[in-house]
Amino acid sequence: MVEKGKTTLPGKLKGFRDYYDKHAEKRRWITDQVLNHAKMAGYHSLSTPSLEKSDVLLGPGGQEIEKEVYRFKDHGNRDVALRFDLTVPFARFVAENLGQLPLPLKKVQVGEVWRGEKPQKGRYREFCQADVDLVGEDSLLADIDIISLLGNLLGIVVPQPVTITLGHRTILSGLISTLFSQMDRSHENTVLTILDKMGKIPLDKMNELLQNVPGVETSSASDLLHLLTKVDEKGDSHLDEIQQAVATNTKATDEITRFKETIELLREIESPVRYRVNMSIARGLGYYTGIVFESIVDDLPNLGSVSSGGRYNQLISRFSPQNIPGIGGSIGVDRVLSVWEEKEKEAENHRKGVFLIPVHQPARAFAYSLGQKLRENGTTVDLSVSDRKLANQFKYADRCCFRFVIVIGEDEWKDRVVSVKDLQTGKQNSKVNPDQLANIIGMEP
Repeated sequence: MVEKGKTTLPGKLKGFRDYYDKHAEKRRWITDQVLNHAKMAGYHSLSTPSLEKSDVLLGPGGQEIEKEVYRFKDHGNRDVALRFDLTVPFARFVAENLGQLPLPLKKVQVGEVWRGEKPQKGRYREFCQADVDLVGEDSLLADIDIISLLGNLLGIVVPQPVTITLGHRTILSGLISTLFSQMDRSHENTVLTILDKMGKIPLDKMNELLQNVPGVETSSASDLLHLLTKVDEKGDSHLDEIQQAVATNTKATDEITRFKETIELLREIESPVRYRVNMSIARGLGYYTGIVFESIVDDLPNLGSVSSGGRYNQLISRFSPQNIPGIGGSIGVDRVLSVWEEKEKEAENHRKGVFLIPVHQPARAFAYSLGQKLRENGTTVDLSVSDRKLANQFKYADRCCFRFVIVIGEDEWKDRVVSVKDLQTGKQNSKVNPDQLANIIGMEP
């Protein structure tokens, strides 16, 4: 209870945000598009709890994401945590319901997740993910199904060109173990973390970081970076040279053969996105075991990935003795929303809609009728509910980015006309017959 005369200062936690009006509507539109189109592709809806047992989310020994997880003791003194993604809870769901689920299983889910990471543009501590997953099948076609679906979804919800960049954890691990033969495998995650900085820090700095890993020789670090940065005529990582480098690693060479076929097939399928190969992509989460990918908006590379994912063949085995392979991808709804917000900034001078002000009280009923008629013709009309001064109402209309203001004052009411001002051009028309409004405002939404 607040003491009399005292109030609490309003304010959000850092890394959290409110969504209002058009941003809330656009966010819902994005998730609706993902759900509807994924269902049309045979994916089944799922909703899982926001709160899970900590050992379910993090595994017996925890993982590198643990420092970002919101973890606490609940009222029953249980060790619980807010989910940091939708994939781990889905793996738990599959393991719990194996006897009742048809395999392979295709699933789509939209939900909030939480990570206590450093907030930045398009990245918050509470954010919405839209996931598609396919479990129960480890095949080239399963990979194609997920990646091509994500490509189609990105083409629908992102208003700018997108590139999906593909990598492969098994091949990358094979290359690391071959070149860093003296390094203990326990240091592999350290190497992957360094490689995930490719393009974000200079190569000489990456070389230095790699040489600081125990067991990594100077020449081997240089060889690894050379192989990962060399590209072929298509601008892809040079898979033929990588294949030669791991020639003694049968598992890696087999995966390269499948990876090449996957890339070729993806490029044959009509898609709104383009694909490229970058073998330095490792992805931050430790449960990935095969093909991995991330998606960048071509004109907004600094925004970060708007979609990512990969194959996780051992994740469900954490909860079940059965080996259930899986692959999935996630669209960052708030990242996509940031793309729309950037587009709005580019068109910030573009105004929409009509603000209708019945200054003269006897004209109120007429104003409501006029507003309804304009709406029936496809125009967005907001009718003023305030009795503030006309100048203040114009300021409000300007602040809300309306294109037109229609005023019905005493003089207009006497002559059964209206006054119209175009806030974009500044042009004003007096004594306009309501039947002629369409000629001035057109079908302005």
